[in-house]
Amino acid sequence: DAGADVLAVHGRTREQYYSGKADWDIIAEVKRAVQAKVIGNGDIFTAQDAVGLLEKTKCDAVMVARGAQGNPFLFTQIRELLETGCVKTIPTEEQKIRMCLRQARLAVGQKGETLAIKQMRGHASHYIKGMKHAARLRTEVVRADTYAQLEEILTGILRPMDET
Repeated sequence: DAGADVLAVHGRTREQYYSGKADWDIIAEVKRAVQAKVIGNGDIFTAQDAVGLLEKTKCDAVMVARGAQGNPFLFTQIRELLETGCVKTIPTEEQKIRMCLRQARLAVGQKGETLAIKQMRGHASHYIKGMKHAARLRTEVVRADTYAQLEEILTGILRPMDET
């Protein structure tokens, strides 16, 4: 009634922070109660999650947050699932590493190397999650101070790792 055209609703309380499951039922309640368009948010980690939220809540759009960390391919996957009914884009480890380095280069161009690489330490950790030797690589990544160091660590993933 106040004139909002769009509402973004996160299905998790402030007290929950990142714990528990997002309450998609509350998003559906808001959608039924208002004339404005509703953007649903919460627990979108796969394309199937996004489509599930749309189907369950009848919201007009989905907002992706943490699910995109280290996985910018998620947006393409959501589009594919909505348009074709299946996900075709399954990124390889090499594609993930190349995308991480691209993000790092863009960040360096915008923020300068010192700040960008400090911020990229966390982002790179998300990209390598689930890869072989990820724990060891994270330890190395968080010590990177330059783009060259980050690149050396990440491209090392693409070469066979020493098992010792």
